[in-house]
Amino acid sequence: MLSEQTGIEIFAIKLLEKETKANPEHLKTHFSCSMLPDDPNREFQNVPNGKVVLLPGICFKIDSNQTGLNIIRKLRPIVEQKGYKLFLCDGNNLNDKNRIAIVRCDDEFTPLVFMQTNGINYGINNHKLILHLDSLNKMLDLKLVGADFDWCEFEIRKEPKDWRQLAQRLYEICPDIVEQGTGDIQTLEAELRNSKRLYFWFD
Repeated sequence: MLSEQTGIEIFAIKLLEKETKANPEHLKTHFSCSMLPDDPNREFQNVPNGKVVLLPGICFKIDSNQTGLNIIRKLRPIVEQKGYKLFLCDGNNLNDKNRIAIVRCDDEFTPLVFMQTNGINYGINNHKLILHLDSLNKMLDLKLVGADFDWCEFEIRKEPKDWRQLAQRLYEICPDIVEQGTGDIQTLEAELRNSKRLYFWFD
């Protein structure tokens, strides 16, 4: 039934069942109003909040992010050639375990559209965030690791010429990664250089 509802083929579901030892669940997100404060049409839009939306994907509970990363590394070559993306995501409730999700798409950013990833507190809606990431992708060759409503993470597969300049640019897009994270640009630069990971988290 989940295969019919989501378009995810049974072979992919079985692969993830075996690796996670968990039951498949329909991928969901909480529908939330994410209009920019200066949107001229804001007052005319009646958007229902607090609704759970079913997405065209399937997810599985995992014990830890590391477990999920190991599964992604193992299965990514198999599922991507069939037109799927794997990524880490959160549960729908505060006490939920983390999950690994699979959706059908052939690019790195469509999962962010499904999960409504945004930094609306900084005037960055989903569309603007993806424009930023698309620009960064041309320089860094990004590969999706995880995404949910207020965060996303990517592998950096091509090193930039200037890590400090990259750290400054990321801070300008998402101040929280420094102000509520590393504490300063220098530490962010070191983390980027060592981890080869781009991470946005919007409080």
